[in-house]
Amino acid sequence: MMKRWLRWSVLSAALALCFASSHAQTMFDDGSLRLRLGAYFPTEDELRDFNNTWFAIGLTYQTAGIPFFGGSATELSADLFTHQTGGSRGAVTALLASQVYEQPIGETDSLLQFRIGIGLFVVDTTGPSENLFGGRVGLTFRFNSTYSVELNYDITDRFGPTGARANGFSLTIGYQF
Repeated sequence: MMKRWLRWSVLSAALALCFASSHAQTMFDDGSLRLRLGAYFPTEDELRDFNNTWFAIGLTYQTAGIPFFGGSATELSADLFTHQTGGSRGAVTALLASQVYEQPIGETDSLLQFRIGIGLFVVDTTGPSENLFGGRVGLTFRFNSTYSVELNYDITDRFGPTGARANGFSLTIGYQF
């Protein structure tokens, strides 16, 4: 497990450095920052045993990025899903890079966005924290250039002695700066 994690980490870091250094000017010219608040609903019994609904907060940086498979934008996001009930605490942190595909809705400022991403998940429940590889698929409805509603599903590798996963849905409301 550790060797696999190290291989993925080194490969991801190398690709990110190549990507960022060769496209830094175009990536960061027209970016936007979005703060998201809402709820996280774990789908695995091991995490639902703590609580069925966790608090979710996220920060997303979206840029025009590189058109990868026809995508409209690239997002870098950091999310924290946490709970504190009955003396137990837990957290799942997600650091992801996602490709976004946008579809305007009629003649309005509204957009429907589909995203698919990969990244690192840090799971800290009852024992020491574990670093996991994972992914995300999601939909965002952007009402205008400021407000949005986002639904994501996160999928991770297994962790702990029971082979649990930190899979779950998050539903958040976003404010773009």
